[in-house]
Amino acid sequence: MHIDPRDGQVTGAGHVPVLCARKDGSHSIRELPGGPVLAVVPDTEYREESFTLDEGSALIMVTDGVVEGPGLTLDAGLERAGTLAGAALQDGLDAEETADRILDAAAAVNHLDDVAVLVIRRT
Repeated sequence: MHIDPRDGQVTGAGHVPVLCARKDGSHSIRELPGGPVLAVVPDTEYREESFTLDEGSALIMVTDGVVEGPGLTLDAGLERAGTLAGAALQDGLDAEETADRILDAAAAVNHLDDVAVLVIRRT
């Protein structure tokens, strides 16, 4: 993932979709092109996608353990995390507080897999 802080241009690929949350409380889910795990298949070309992260918005990257679990599908988990992130920005929370809100929700449903959240705010 590459993020240009000057113009908000994001270029990346990955297996778990990323979330874009906005300070009006809305969010979107961005599916990025996937591929084999890095360094497993030599000479692999990875497709990338680019988009712009608007000022005042946040890019949220999560591991699958945050958004998938017993009784929680990937789509439902992404929607829940996006809703929480959008509400956090609308409430004026900073990046760490936004990540905590998402992690607290993951812990509340007893996720058994790895959980990590990275929140990048464009100001």
